[in-house]
This record gives sequence, structure tokens and C-alpha cells, in this order.
Amino acid sequence: MDVRLKDALPHWTRLREQWREQPRLRLAGWLVLALLAAHLLLLGSDWRDARRQAFEESARRLAQMRALASQGDWPDRAVQAEDVRSALRKRLWQARNPSLARADVQAWLDAQARQSGLQDARISVLPPLDFDKEGVGARVQAQLRGRFEPKSFGRLLHALESAEHWVSIDALELNDRGSPSVNLQLTFHFRPDGTPP
Repeated sequence: MDVRLKDALPHWTRLREQWREQPRLRLAGWLVLALLAAHLLLLGSDWRDARRQAFEESARRLAQMRALASQGDWPDRAVQAEDVRSALRKRLWQARNPSLARADVQAWLDAQARQSGLQDARISVLPPLDFDKEGVGARVQAQLRGRFEPKSFGRLLHALESAEHWVSIDALELNDRGSPSVNLQLTFHFRPDGTPP
């Protein structure tokens, strides 16, 4: 007989005697077993409910996908999506590198400020963003400030809205302290690779 088993045998004997002689110990033991059994049943019920909900969600998604797959106009939708993508790519600015992008934005804003007649025009062009990220549209942000005059400001807004390439106005601030001024925060969106569409 193993030495460890010999050493454990008196302990088991003593535990069995206590089990037989003490009704409270037996009651506590059976109560612990009943609580464990109830806990296991509850865990099983929760697991079953979670599995049922996951199955119902999967069945709902599958039904949606089948309904979509049964529609016959997917090739037309694909052509429409490609047309929209091409139109959007044509509206994006293009430049081979960040320096050229920044220079293009500066030159374009200088020309628009002159043509609109914006007085005291000050243009700040920030370094381009995301030119080095593959598949991400690059951006150039700029700030255009000048004296506010309704006619020149209207011509400038018209130039921004009707620009051949996409320019978004992120913020517009008009001040009337002392001398009226305008402050525009702009973003110019470039093609990720700088290549033509």
C-alpha cells in the first residue's frame, strides 16, 4: 500500500465517523450539494438561453442575406456604385507628393482670394495629412483670413462651392470687433495615390 494512502486512511476514517455521528454536518453537506446542483442547473439554463438567442440572431441574419441575395438588381447596383466612386475620385485633388499638394492649395487659395477681392488676405497651409498611408485619402488643411466685405465674401464662398475639386469648409468665423473680419478653416481632399482616376 502506498505510504500517502496509509497516512490519509485515518483522516478518512475520522471524517466518516463524524459524518455518521453529527447530523448537522450531514445536513450542511447535503445542503451544499443541493446548492451546487441548483447552481449548475441555473448555469445550464443561462447557457441554453444564450445559445437560443445566438441561434435566433444567426437565423435572422441568414434570412436577411437570403432576401438580399434573391434580389436581381445587384449588377446594376454595382455599376451605379462604381459610377459614384469614379465621380467622387474626379472631384478629389491630386498631387504626386505632400509638398506639391501643399503648394497647389496655397496657389489655388491665393488665386481665389485675389479674384474675389478679399482684402488683407492671409493664408496658412498646414502640412498634409495621411499622404503616407495606403488606401487613405490624404488631406491638406488651410486657414484663410481677411477683411469681411459682403461682396468679396460672397464671391469667395461661390468659388469654394463651385470649385472643380472638393473643398470642405470646416469652420467659418465672422468678427465685427473693430474692423469686420472673416476666418475660414478649410480641408482639401486628395486622392490617396495622387494618380488620375
